Amino acid sequence: MRAIVYFVLLVLGISCTGIENKQNETKLDSVVIKVPTVSENRELPSKKPIAAYAMPIDDGIGNVNNWKFAVNIYETAKTFNYKVQIQYKEIRATEMITIPNFGIDPVVSIKPGKSSLDCIIGFNDTKGLFKEYI
Repeated sequence: MRAIVYFVLLVLGISCTGIENKQNETKLDSVVIKVPTVSENRELPSKKPIAAYAMPIDDGIGNVNNWKFAVNIYETAKTFNYKVQIQYKEIRATEMITIPNFGIDPVVSIKPGKSSLDCIIGFNDTKGLFKEYI
């Protein structure tokens, strides 16, 4: 009976030691790809709009009022937050949007919509494809 107990303890001791050795081995043929990270804070946000869309609106008297539909996007101190300024005739509004972090510097753009008073705000994903901001 003692022989069986010693045999079982010996087998357990050998098997546990083998697992630990395999886990501590370093593979020389492995390639580790380090994903670049993008800082959450922007050092010098641009004062100029990074994307803009504008369409003049006829006021019926030769555009004396200089009315327009305009959308301008500005960088903020936070890398993934942007300030959007919208103007329609004399109505102005400001919104903040947040772009998802894909591990690359965000690229925000504006594309024209179906009508002249319509535009689509979006960003490029990791493959460079335009994605609409919803």
